[in-house]
Amino acid sequence: MKVTFLGVGEAFDENNTHTCILVEAAGRRMLVDCGATAPPSVWHQSKRPDYLDGIFISHFHADHVFGLPALMMRMWEDGRTRPFYLFGPVGTQRNVERLMEVAYHGMVANLPFTLRFRELQRSHRWDDWNLRVVNTRHTVQNLGLRLEAGSPTKVFCYSGDGMFTPTASKLYTNADLLVHEAYTSDGTVKNPRGETVTIGTKTHCSLQQLERLDDMARPKKMALIHLNRKLREEKKTFSKSTGKEDGSCLMPVKLSNYNAQISTNCKI
Repeated sequence: MKVTFLGVGEAFDENNTHTCILVEAAGRRMLVDCGATAPPSVWHQSKRPDYLDGIFISHFHADHVFGLPALMMRMWEDGRTRPFYLFGPVGTQRNVERLMEVAYHGMVANLPFTLRFRELQRSHRWDDWNLRVVNTRHTVQNLGLRLEAGSPTKVFCYSGDGMFTPTASKLYTNADLLVHEAYTSDGTVKNPRGETVTIGTKTHCSLQQLERLDDMARPKKMALIHLNRKLREEKKTFSKSTGKEDGSCLMPVKLSNYNAQISTNCKI
């Protein structure tokens, strides 16, 4: 299994592309989310229209899904013919079709390849891939993902956005790689007036909270993404906050790679 970070930024990060992760295993390639600014990073990977088999959508916020219409339109222009799979929460087909229609009127009706929607509630088998999902806490419905694929089997987990739940921590148990959002250091952010405010546990996760998750789920490696743009600049504070010095906690940047087949020693 190979995981490539095409985008790791939060919604308003001027230096990092919106969340978009490429997972490759057992002859399949799937994007995990595709925010508004992510498509060029996908096209730099390959310009072939049939390169991707599908996408997993964790939730319907712009920085996680608004890149999809451009992705579909380019596949159309470049001659894609085979079906494209879309996995996501209940309502995915309705939301995706509305989004595509707003972006490019008539696209849904005239697309020359088939879109195969799979609205997930628990688990789904996709050839040699096994996908399991649970809800996490966010401002809208958000799915945490556990993906098992490859030979030998490797486990990739992804949080989407939001605070983990006890059910999510069980889903992530013993993952080879857990990719989790870490928007704040201590659960607070500065508002536009410069005031420190608490974001609570229904919007995003903090580094302090992820220390608890690490103790509960015990992933072999954890990659932290969707960091607040100001926090990302404070690498020393970040490193100290995680308490990780053995290479088991990564802070990926655009186009960095993690290959679950080999032992890597990435330092923050």
